[in-house]
Amino acid sequence: MIEVEHLTKRFGATTAVDDLSFTVHPGTVTGFLGPNGAGKSTAMRVIAGLARPTSGTTRVNGRPVAEHAAPLAEVGTLLAAGAAHPGRTARSHLLALAATHGLGRARVDEVLRLTGMETVADRRVGSYSMGMGQRLGLAAALLGDPRTIMLDEPINGLDPDGIVWVRRFLRSLAAEGRTVFLSSHLMSEMAQTADHLIVIGRGRLIADAPIEQVLAGVGASRVAVKTPDAQRLATALAAPDVTVTAVAHDELEVTGLDAAAIAAVARDLGVLLHELATHTASLEEAYLSLTDSAVEYTAVPAAAR
Repeated sequence: MIEVEHLTKRFGATTAVDDLSFTVHPGTVTGFLGPNGAGKSTAMRVIAGLARPTSGTTRVNGRPVAEHAAPLAEVGTLLAAGAAHPGRTARSHLLALAATHGLGRARVDEVLRLTGMETVADRRVGSYSMGMGQRLGLAAALLGDPRTIMLDEPINGLDPDGIVWVRRFLRSLAAEGRTVFLSSHLMSEMAQTADHLIVIGRGRLIADAPIEQVLAGVGASRVAVKTPDAQRLATALAAPDVTVTAVAHDELEVTGLDAAAIAAVARDLGVLLHELATHTASLEEAYLSLTDSAVEYTAVPAAAR
């Protein structure tokens, strides 16, 4: 479990994290979202004990990371994929980390196998692609078999097979009852991986809720309807809590009724349907809606230049 209470972190006159509080529970994959400059990486570094808070507290499995006798057994972190010395091999890097906790070569071999690094384990890290560097960072995070995993952009540089593997692996860790906390800018991937979302902007908490609740907060589902008799169907669907919008001469967009109810009305009218599709808000739409006022750097559309 990760607990953050009233965390504030300032760098001179800049407040990177501002009175931030949240809890990351075991048994779920929790996504950490926010615009560039929102304070995500800073918060993760404080949680990992790599930076001191200006005020507030952070705990991992009941206490600050620095107070754990064997930190690698409590929390595994991937906060910078390029943390390994480029002149070392992956195996020597992991063996050095393992020695700090009395872990043997067998555990190093195991995490190399888990992360698909066996065939490149004796190559120098400086020759690795970004994706292989990410795999090495993940291997280091898993080395102590920790109860809590914290990863900052873990799929950067991975190929599609690697991304799918990371997604399934993180979900399997959560299924074992571990705490999994990760940030990512890839909304489509977060939507398939996370159970719960914590969203921050300008260092402050914006949302802390299950992903379904975040999506539901964006707005009602829409049903797209294509029919050669759109006007007659639109008239029949009209009701105080139903909105019917003509998108084209043969296409309607309906909110306030589900697809089954629309199909039943069309059947009773004898109206032929060419298409009936339900569209729910995407995580990207929900994220943009939540963070609209918290974006630090806003680009000017080309048409407005």
